[in-house]
Amino acid sequence: MEVDKHHSKLFGLFGPNPTVWTMFMFFHFIIAGLFIGFGIWTYTNWSLDTEYTLQLFATLFMILLWITLYFGGRVGKATGRPEMFLLHQFMRENLNI
Repeated sequence: MEVDKHHSKLFGLFGPNPTVWTMFMFFHFIIAGLFIGFGIWTYTNWSLDTEYTLQLFATLFMILLWITLYFGGRVGKATGRPEMFLLHQFMRENLNI
């Protein structure tokens, strides 16, 4: 955005790789869908008074997988933080800010 004839205002966003972010969100949606599906299957078997141990285990396992993905994302965010600071420093040095 041009402020005047000799100055401009620069806007920027540092963020994750879009491909990795899309894959990560895809995994979240798959796990959420499987959780709902296994939950329905568990409830159906429970209401029909049939064995539902395997389905209950699978439902609870989806929760464990989601928690694992959540903390994995937090670790990835913390790992990328120093690179974000380096990118910001590089931008400020090259733009003489």
